[in-house]
Amino acid sequence: MRTSSNIRSTVFIALFAALFIVMSAIQIKVGSYVPITLQTLAVTLAGAILGPRKSFISLWIVIALTATGLPLLSGRGGLETLTGATGGFIFAFPFCALLIGFATQVLFRSEALMRNRIVGFIALFVVFELFGSFLTYVPGVPWLMHVTGLDFGKAMTAGCYPYLPGDAIKSFVAAVIVLSLKPYILRIQSSIHSAQDGSSQVHTTI
Repeated sequence: MRTSSNIRSTVFIALFAALFIVMSAIQIKVGSYVPITLQTLAVTLAGAILGPRKSFISLWIVIALTATGLPLLSGRGGLETLTGATGGFIFAFPFCALLIGFATQVLFRSEALMRNRIVGFIALFVVFELFGSFLTYVPGVPWLMHVTGLDFGKAMTAGCYPYLPGDAIKSFVAAVIVLSLKPYILRIQSSIHSAQDGSSQVHTTI
């Protein structure tokens, strides 16, 4: 039973790593530095569905494999991709998923918020916008400034302002999906956590 749970956990981690890679390949060029992609949607769904720990691991696996040279991020790979103009955004993603995972679990445990679907939707949307969108710009824009030499105003124009409407749409879509799939998400997280708990018990026994 424990082996089955561990396999299920590994499958979900790999599945969302693959989803992130696929979402990275869907892009629209905007300017010279930062393309529009569906990466933040994948990050948000990973955090909300897998939970904090598994989503963090899932995205770090993609980053680690990219560092070895595999072309996993929009068809590009290698250290030059991770240290390029979008490097700040890339390294922010696992932490965004981590915080989204924690926040979503808190919301799901709040009967007062989730009892009303409209209130629950708004709460999820705010969490996804805060941790799935705004947080990425905290390291993303300064790193863009560092790599390109742009000043703050130009970096915000090149790497932030044009993307905010799309981020809001992705947060909206993610909130709809997560709220609609809440019973299944709780079931997935329960099965994943049972694998984690079983592993902890084994280490304690040993």
